Amino acid sequence: MSNEKEKKKEIFWTENGEPKIKHVGLLKFLEDIGYVKVKIGDNHYVFAKMVNNRLSEADEGQMANDIKDFLIQNEKQEVLEVFVKGVGSYITSKKLDMLPAIENINDRDDMKSSRFYFKNCFCEIDKNKISYCDYSILENPIWEKRIIQKLFTHCAEKGQFEKFCENITGQNQERLLALKTILGYLLHRNKEVGEPRAIILYDENMTQNNQAHGGTGKTLLSMALKECRDVAVFDAKEMKEGSWFKNQRVELTTDVLAFDDLKRNYSFEGFFPMITSGLEVERKREKAFYIDFKNSPKILITSNYYVSGPGGSSDERRRHEFEICNHYNQDFTPEMEFGNRFFSAQWDDDEWSKFYLFMMSCCQDYLQYGLHKIPHINLSQNKFLDGMNEQFIAYADAYVQNDTSIDKREFEKGFKYIYPEMKDTSPHQITKWLNIYASKKGVNFSTNNSGGKYTFILSSNKGQNGI
Repeated sequence: MSNEKEKKKEIFWTENGEPKIKHVGLLKFLEDIGYVKVKIGDNHYVFAKMVNNRLSEADEGQMANDIKDFLIQNEKQEVLEVFVKGVGSYITSKKLDMLPAIENINDRDDMKSSRFYFKNCFCEIDKNKISYCDYSILENPIWEKRIIQKLFTHCAEKGQFEKFCENITGQNQERLLALKTILGYLLHRNKEVGEPRAIILYDENMTQNNQAHGGTGKTLLSMALKECRDVAVFDAKEMKEGSWFKNQRVELTTDVLAFDDLKRNYSFEGFFPMITSGLEVERKREKAFYIDFKNSPKILITSNYYVSGPGGSSDERRRHEFEICNHYNQDFTPEMEFGNRFFSAQWDDDEWSKFYLFMMSCCQDYLQYGLHKIPHINLSQNKFLDGMNEQFIAYADAYVQNDTSIDKREFEKGFKYIYPEMKDTSPHQITKWLNIYASKKGVNFSTNNSGGKYTFILSSNKGQNGI
């Protein structure tokens, strides 16, 4: 046996008579095989193990098993018996608090570049090139979860996922670039660029009354990100407002939080603290800890309905919206078109490499162009319709003139006559729609009740006096 192993044998047990575990020696052994405390907040740590410049979170059970495996490997059955019998006294949180502490490592991207870590190499991406690097030149430690468990080789041909992205952008190069910069933004592990926004993906053909149209490929984009980064995906249909921000599944290494299929009428305002501040994480039986803004995850939201917010500049500057073309639907899926399921064992090594090269090119485009904006297709109309009824808008467009007093009862009567299916609409609901309609039009809504006559008026910005 090597001298190193002989030394470690002597560290944490004695063999004079019945074996005894030396507590200080055991801590030194754990330190020698890489165990540390990682500081993640004021007076809060997580246990981790550093091996070959790679750090991974650990717990007491893993430490105990490493000790057990070492003793079995070195045929120390009597020592193992003593250790297993008293493991609850040897491996305790109070004793493990004496492990050496290190600051949380910074393995995120800088402002002008991004990295993809593979099993055989890592790739450095900037706006001009993709460099293929050997791990021998990696200077700083990284979290083990950063490693993509695939081999990467350069492939010049276009892969299935790139063709899929072309399809969902309508074979339009400008829209494809916009989608690529969105993916690149989410892939770039950096918050210093100054774009604290949530990405919101919709279907192009959301109908005027916001009826859902699924199956267009939005979820596949979340899955693609998950193959490259540490992504926590949430089923947002069941999400309760205010509950998600304490979610236990958020880790120190989480890069993106993907809220898939956000339900109708969930307020975008609930995401504001997460977008522009840090994130508090609570786990069962553990002390809550805080992830600061620069290390907190970016936000992806997919929805079949327009995501309403409070409006105004604070709302607009926190969202970046994009519409997916309806090339696919539930009757024509990517699997039908390409003959295999994406991100599965049906992909060979070449297809995986084509996919990763495309995703790295998305990082390049983002680093060069930022979040590329393009005109909306149907979203502007859907925003206008938000909170209103399609028939009401058509009626109001035809019968309401600015700066003109209108009898509200006659207005309601005419609306129900033209649209008999709306006969049960209450006066209160129509007043509410008129308020929203006026706000969307950029005018003021007011009512007047005089002599039993109830009127309303939409006043333009110049005011009724013409000023």
